[in-house]
Amino acid sequence: MKADQESLSHLAIASSSGPGVDVRSVQRVVVTRLRFLGDIVLTTPLLAILKKANPALRIAYLLEDTYAPILFHHPHVDEIWPLRRRAGSLRGEVGQILALRRRAQSFRPEVGIDLLGLPRSAFLLYLTGAPVRIGGNYRVRKHLYTHVVRHREPQLSAIDYHLENLSPLGIKGPFAEEDLRTRLDVLPEEVARIRGRFRIEGGQLMVGLHPGATWPAKRWFPERFAELARQLQSRLGARVVLTTGPGEEELVSRVAAAAQGAAESLPVLDLRGLAALLSLLDAYVANDCGPMHVAAALGTPTIGLFGPGEPNIWFPYRREDGHVALHHPCPLHPCHRDFCEDLTCFRQLEVDEVFKAVTWAIEQRRSVRATD
Repeated sequence: MKADQESLSHLAIASSSGPGVDVRSVQRVVVTRLRFLGDIVLTTPLLAILKKANPALRIAYLLEDTYAPILFHHPHVDEIWPLRRRAGSLRGEVGQILALRRRAQSFRPEVGIDLLGLPRSAFLLYLTGAPVRIGGNYRVRKHLYTHVVRHREPQLSAIDYHLENLSPLGIKGPFAEEDLRTRLDVLPEEVARIRGRFRIEGGQLMVGLHPGATWPAKRWFPERFAELARQLQSRLGARVVLTTGPGEEELVSRVAAAAQGAAESLPVLDLRGLAALLSLLDAYVANDCGPMHVAAALGTPTIGLFGPGEPNIWFPYRREDGHVALHHPCPLHPCHRDFCEDLTCFRQLEVDEVFKAVTWAIEQRRSVRATD
């Protein structure tokens, strides 16, 4: 897509230490963002921009094994290095470190980029032996990097934040909007398996709802999800499915019961199955959580429901692609609370507003397809 002035993200170069490196002279890079699901998805534009700057570049991605499958078959990832978060014993952790060293010695990375900045991720990046190591200005662990990036404040989005780590490689904005889109890939056979398992027929309008989230303060009210399901079925004739995260079975069952037959709850799916399912939806309504980012990266019109979170940072998705963030900040915003007894921000978000966003997103997708 040809970028014009309106479709560019004006990303200033973050200040960094150490002499710059020309990415065109680099052959192998290791990137690490150990966790979490949504955060890993938000790093995919950085991978695309690295490959665009040097198509011959090989990229290894170091992350926790829980999340590794989401990057399977990704066109910009050449190797995946999975790591257990807790090895279970000192011997197990030493074994993991030795395995990482062997992988790194075989791959021979010239550049490492730490997109998390925890002590563990900084140490693991150091252990890869990459002579150039890029990371943020984080207390003592910054001394494990050769190039320390001092990020701008305030940040425009999580994607912009990650892209600032490319400045020591001579990569800077503005970037085309196409390059700033998150991306995940699913295989046709993965989609076919999900179609068969849940008897999904082509041509039927299907909307997914995700009532869960890691923290209670990020969850819109279950009774409102249930009412939304009833309206989607009665007014649009949609098949409504409820996706379930680990440990969210009871919550989803309550929503399904309150929906009175208007929604069907799906079991916890592995990440590949979840991605395949989300790729088949006409729209997806989710709280601020990992599956929300997965859906958007697959091109499914996504309505993100935000309470204490900041959509300007954590929902960097375009309305032109059918994505909508709904948010009614309270006077305390941003509070960054994990628990809240009042949830004023969510109380202001009514079912009718979400329903209208879903119908708009569906029409937006249809209009885009009609012009393709």
